[in-house]
Amino acid sequence: MSISIPAGRGPGAVARLVALAVAAVVVLAGCGSGSSEPAGAAKAKEKASAAPGAFPVSIKHGHGTTTIEKKPRRVVAVSWMSLDVVAALGTVPVGVDEQWGGDKQGYTPWFRSTVEKLGGPLPETLNYGDAGEIDFEQILSLEPDLIVGLYSGISDVDYKRLTEIAPTIPYLNKPWDGGTWQEMTRTIGTALGETEKAESLVTDVEGQLASVTEDHPEFKDKTFTYGLALSKGSTELGLYLNYDARVRLLTEMGFKNTPSMKTIASTAKGTNWYGGVSLEKLDTIDADIFVGWANGAEEVSYSLKDPLFSRWKPIAGKNYAFVPDATLGMATSGPSVLSIPWALERYVPMLADAVAGKGSTGAGS
Repeated sequence: MSISIPAGRGPGAVARLVALAVAAVVVLAGCGSGSSEPAGAAKAKEKASAAPGAFPVSIKHGHGTTTIEKKPRRVVAVSWMSLDVVAALGTVPVGVDEQWGGDKQGYTPWFRSTVEKLGGPLPETLNYGDAGEIDFEQILSLEPDLIVGLYSGISDVDYKRLTEIAPTIPYLNKPWDGGTWQEMTRTIGTALGETEKAESLVTDVEGQLASVTEDHPEFKDKTFTYGLALSKGSTELGLYLNYDARVRLLTEMGFKNTPSMKTIASTAKGTNWYGGVSLEKLDTIDADIFVGWANGAEEVSYSLKDPLFSRWKPIAGKNYAFVPDATLGMATSGPSVLSIPWALERYVPMLADAVAGKGSTGAGS
């Protein structure tokens, strides 16, 4: 599996799930425990062992262990979220993926504003081949002293070639699973010698999420499932698995993952982070609310008119929140210490409408 596999917008929901995640690379989903130390924190600390600001540091990940001898100054960030964390910690990356939902230059508003505050310049966007091949020559020309791609599918071959250029930190656990946003922040904080700043960022954003749960007690324990709007010819609904970043974000606001997750997970293949459920069997998926990404308002309208989808309990009861805005979709699909604060003021009211049975279609988001 390469770092990305470009996919067209086929009629099936599964194909669209692939296209959505791959868009982060070609064109451009952590659970809180409620305790003082968030879920995954201990695991992140085990994987990133070093005294604050001390070098060398060693970081364990899905391809082994990477040792960084001195504080990196030129960082290439591939995939979602990694670039946000690097910038939030005070380093402007020299190369990044063009971000889905970004502006004409491929930068999201939260990333652009952070880089501008740091004095820029904005980084170079990375190129990929027609089959999603990494442009190793371009990365080499950027002269990085660190490459990070925590939310990626960096293969063994890609990892080996990247490490010939600079120390590389790929996914922590398995392809497309870089851990929670807290783990990602702490891991990159260790790599950059900014552990205290990373911890401060995590604490601040966790506080904002805690405020959401306090302000919206109606979210507590409401079950949900997160998937995609339907497109013409869809015969199944694509649904994300419980470790996906966008799913984890909802649990941190008090929601509870669908008890039908085992059914969804049973349809996932290989290292995929999603499953697909036939529209004829949607009644087997139990959820109080449905949250869905849509490629524009037309898909939302199409979905709500589908005779099978419209009879599903959360849809029939108007307990749904669609996210047709690409920028908000990026902010909530790739939650980071930069994108979460930007997203909350737009996302939370939509979720409140879903719980209240008012059905949010994302108009004006």
